[in-house]
Amino acid sequence: MSLDVRDVLAPGAPDRTRLLLARDVVFHSPVADYSGRDDVGHLLPKIGECLTGIEPLRYLTERGQEQHSVTTFTAGVGEETVYGALVQQLDAEGRLTEATLLIRPLAALTAAVHRMREALSADPLPSRR
Repeated sequence: MSLDVRDVLAPGAPDRTRLLLARDVVFHSPVADYSGRDDVGHLLPKIGECLTGIEPLRYLTERGQEQHSVTTFTAGVGEETVYGALVQQLDAEGRLTEATLLIRPLAALTAAVHRMREALSADPLPSRR
């Protein structure tokens, strides 16, 4: 069991994204950790706006642990192609309880981080308003 990376990082869909999240969800980004449905539900669609054309490559689950998975994917950041991995942990109801996002190469990650800073400056996390 896994959530599609394109749904988790759906651009501009914070209300839909929140439905996928457990109340006490934790998200580990390449820059910081975030917690709570409101902040994570706000942040994930913003990431989806910075990463365009997400295409899953491979989906892996830990043997006997349907609630733990890794999806590798490609996406764009401006003109750059990035390779990423989204590590997910789901609860018994299939809601995301913990996620970790990894992106490479470093130059594209740096560009994505810059775009995210701008997006969050214009539309801050709920906990920072």
